[in-house]
Amino acid sequence: MGSRRSQGKGAICKDRLDLLVQIERRRGLHMNSIRRDYKLAIALPSSLVSEIPHLREQTSVIGRIARIAVIHRIDDIYIYRDFPDESKLIRLILTYIETPQYLRKNLFGIREELRYVGILPPLRTPHHPSERRSSRLEAGEFREGVVLSENYGEYLVDIGIKTLVKVTGRGPSIGGRTTVLITSIRPMLMGKFAKRGDVKYYWGYGVHLSRNGLGKLASSNSFDLKFATSRLGSPFRDIESKFRARLTDAKSVLVAFGSHKEGIQEILGRKGLEIGEVFDFTANVVPDQGSVTVRTEEAMSATLALLGMLR
Repeated sequence: MGSRRSQGKGAICKDRLDLLVQIERRRGLHMNSIRRDYKLAIALPSSLVSEIPHLREQTSVIGRIARIAVIHRIDDIYIYRDFPDESKLIRLILTYIETPQYLRKNLFGIREELRYVGILPPLRTPHHPSERRSSRLEAGEFREGVVLSENYGEYLVDIGIKTLVKVTGRGPSIGGRTTVLITSIRPMLMGKFAKRGDVKYYWGYGVHLSRNGLGKLASSNSFDLKFATSRLGSPFRDIESKFRARLTDAKSVLVAFGSHKEGIQEILGRKGLEIGEVFDFTANVVPDQGSVTVRTEEAMSATLALLGMLR
């Protein structure tokens, strides 16, 4: 009997310890993923994967882009028109990967273009929880969900657990994705609709198509600071002090990357634009590179790591 009692207590202690570890891990992830105090967007060409002949390898490259984006807490990814145009495929896979696993079946179904997404590593961001039991939910927690039904302003939303959450307010149409703030666990699981900006830690990225091209995107009033990467630019160290000063006050920053065959100057030149007319700064972040070419995803890693240390 004593042995059974001892084993029972041990099991209970282990369960409690496992729960505490999970909670601390989750809190730790959130603390390390605090949303920055300015918005950071990147602009990528729609020809990003056009030279890659097979969908599997295309999917792999887009998956690496997604991983780099979330590692550096990118808020928005803009796909600007270039040729050949693979923008629909890029947007689809980027959006699919950013979507929590438990929502993908409802939001995407089965599509030929998504055949190889199973090879991609998970993003492991705060809005991609692995826990699927309501007993582990806490009031004040945010979850991504999909609206399943609506009745006179009351919505039932699937947030990836066995129980649907009842949400009141003005929400998206049935089948739409939404962010939910959990307001009550018992006696009924309830929540309210929230915006991504309400979440204080990093909550994924949005994907946008810029049909008017890079020049129009960068010339809009949406960004306080616009930075272009270019092998023709000065080494970043030459502009670092001025760039850092501008970055300090910026609320919205755009970082643009060229394609595998053309730099940003060439892309803008087709529209009769000069890079200095469109961007505040242009720099080479990989001077004296050891390879003839630097791929877009490689330039992303180098550039975003550098910017992350400046503010």
